[in-house]
Amino acid sequence: MLVVLASRYDQHVEALVSRWGGEARLLTSEDLSTKGWRFNTDGGKRSLAVIGGEVVDCKEIEGVLTRLPRVSEEDLFNIAPGDRAYVAAEMTAFLAAWLSSLNCPVLNKPTPLCLSGPFLRREMWVHTAARLEIPVHPVNRHSPMLPNEKADSFKSELVSVNIVGDACLGQADESLAEKTRTLARDVGVRLLRARFTGPEEGSLFVDADYWVDLSNPEISDAIFRYLRDRV
Repeated sequence: MLVVLASRYDQHVEALVSRWGGEARLLTSEDLSTKGWRFNTDGGKRSLAVIGGEVVDCKEIEGVLTRLPRVSEEDLFNIAPGDRAYVAAEMTAFLAAWLSSLNCPVLNKPTPLCLSGPFLRREMWVHTAARLEIPVHPVNRHSPMLPNEKADSFKSELVSVNIVGDACLGQADESLAEKTRTLARDVGVRLLRARFTGPEEGSLFVDADYWVDLSNPEISDAIFRYLRDRV
């Protein structure tokens, strides 16, 4: 069984689960407040989870795709409004522990500040890329923003380079693909989307995140293969 951990408002995940067929199930915050969970820090050998409203043995989980940086109050429609901030924090902490305990592949493994991988703001991504000698587009911020100041703008649409395991997906020069692989290895993730000012060699790195386009069949199939091949 493959599990997709996501917000119920993520518009792409239901189509992804459907595309993956009967091997995949969707896990949302609603499941976290459903009776049936049992958590042991033994890699899931004696643990139970509620996924899609059903209690499942965690030994059956063969891979997890995490599309959730944290549980938000907006997801907790079934929790009393006054309790949502506390419950969201507790659910996030529980998920970090639960995901860390699983022996199966998890894209990406949680960190203390983000369930989807290391929490990096754009400035931190750019700093990391520059340290790796990847040419970067500088970040300029002012607080508060001056009256006539505009946010960063680019002459053309940014180009995405996606990393899934060792595979690199996107219409970009191989040199950009290798730079993105280097960035992913340094940060310690297996799922990454990096954005550049263009597709050609010498284009500047702008930022990165973990929110690859799940509506792209090439990307969704690559994630499926990555998780299944490591069972």
